[in-house]
Amino acid sequence: MFGKKGTAAITDAAQRRINSLRIINDKTTFDVRESFNELRTNIVFSMPAKGTKKVLVTSSIASEGKSTTCLNMAITFAEAGTRTLLIDCDLRVPNVGKLIGDDEKKGLSNILVSDCSVDEALHHTQYKNLDVLLSGSIPPNPTELLASDAMSTLIDELSEKYDYILFDAPPVNVVSDAVIISRLVSGVIIVCRQYVADKKMLTATVEKLKFANTKILGIVLNDVSVTKTGYGKYGRYGKYGGYSYSRAAGDSEEVKA
Repeated sequence: MFGKKGTAAITDAAQRRINSLRIINDKTTFDVRESFNELRTNIVFSMPAKGTKKVLVTSSIASEGKSTTCLNMAITFAEAGTRTLLIDCDLRVPNVGKLIGDDEKKGLSNILVSDCSVDEALHHTQYKNLDVLLSGSIPPNPTELLASDAMSTLIDELSEKYDYILFDAPPVNVVSDAVIISRLVSGVIIVCRQYVADKKMLTATVEKLKFANTKILGIVLNDVSVTKTGYGKYGRYGKYGGYSYSRAAGDSEEVKA
């Protein structure tokens, strides 16, 4: 009846609605808001008071709610009155643009190859004190760009303007990008989705980050069961998409609450 074009339009609208429900707003329940406020407080007290705090958010595998958690963290920091920047460092399968409903193509990758300036790529969001730098055009060499001197120089430049910089990075057990970016940050948060994350995968993530001398600030247990904790769920996040991973035979034990 609608044809391919109509079906796609409905799907896009439904996806935008789902994305909007994941993000902190006026209708967000108290327990979810309080969880992110507590997370913000823990991060504040985990790092020195002086200088820009740079926090990388990653996960072990796909579909653990990493990008949504990172965005909600950024909103929470901005609401507290701190100048906050969220950078989508996933140059392979970016997700932040979808969450905020912005399809702008200019972003991090374009800055790193001198295709545009920081001001041209920077997005001032509807949230006071919160700016977003999307991933930009998908490059053929994402790992090399993230490991480049241009990336280090960019972060030094942005550190002069913001109190907190949050990095949304790809899953550690999928590509090496998160470990590479970790050298630029003050600490790392690992998002672990209940009954999705495999215990051995999570252990491997911690080991890889520790091998890179990364400071692990903590683990966020996401989508927690109400019956297990008495609190509401953060929300049912959609598929991360585009990534795949292999699991060894018998490696099926899951991380419990």
